[in-house]
Amino acid sequence: MVFGTEQIKNNREYIEDVPKPLEGIWQGSDRLVLFNNKAPISIVLRVFYQWYDDRAAEPSSFAQISSRDRNDTISSHPENIEVKFFTLFENESKTAGIYELSVKYPKIKNVVYIPIAVIDNQLYLTFLMRENINYPDLESNKDFYLKDYGVSNGITISPPIIKDEIISYYVTGNSVYHIRYWESKMDFSEEKAEFSTEEKNFFVDKFIKAGGKIYTCTTGRSKKIRNIQKSTFISENFIIDNDSVIYAYGKPYLIKVPSQKTEKDFCTIVESNNSKRKPPQTPPFPASEIDFHWKEISEIEKYNPYTWNRRNIDLHK
Repeated sequence: MVFGTEQIKNNREYIEDVPKPLEGIWQGSDRLVLFNNKAPISIVLRVFYQWYDDRAAEPSSFAQISSRDRNDTISSHPENIEVKFFTLFENESKTAGIYELSVKYPKIKNVVYIPIAVIDNQLYLTFLMRENINYPDLESNKDFYLKDYGVSNGITISPPIIKDEIISYYVTGNSVYHIRYWESKMDFSEEKAEFSTEEKNFFVDKFIKAGGKIYTCTTGRSKKIRNIQKSTFISENFIIDNDSVIYAYGKPYLIKVPSQKTEKDFCTIVESNNSKRKPPQTPPFPASEIDFHWKEISEIEKYNPYTWNRRNIDLHK
């Protein structure tokens, strides 16, 4: 069954059409992922140190393209994982965007949400979204807020781990304020929270919603942020899109495979990988050339009582 368009909590509309920057085959160190328009997600797990590709999740249409292997590694039936998409940001050239996947796993009641970011055919799980801050009383203002949306640990065949805490950054001049958010059971709202310095007061979002969770930076109904850490820089080395909206960091989780995006292409990649055979392991010690001196061995054994007795027993059987 494929989801139809529906309105899900917090007024986010998730649709089944795959965003253009996501469409196609993505490859990582431990998996392959196919986003194919209006179809369940396909995931291949690269097991045994990448020497075997397990078709762990795929739609039923794959059966018409390629038969599944039968061995002890894979299950007899793949997982059928339904997915829909919500766009938080996307540039006009379709080379970068922030999306949230709405994932329905088999036999699991609740929908799981996985935020991801794409920059130039590279997919990230760890990223922040820039929001410029404008204060009417200042003629020149370059303050901005980096809101953490990277809360999931992967695009997986079972529900991923979603963070309980996130860190966002308020940047003003040469100062960076680290603001901690933690999971909250309160209802989401557009309320602002406040923190102060000797010079002025600053305002940021009291709530952030990401990965199906609501995070807050204040306790209860308070709007005052406490215990803020200040620094002069952010330690991460960011990869920034051309619009300076997405701030990704760390290694890309997946990289798009160029010029391949169909189910047939996906199956061809798997079959090609599985046709490879790992060469025999090199012996830890090189084989030595043993020279047995049989004449000397026979002379020694001639006077060995045990050997002499065994020979007599053999002769008189």
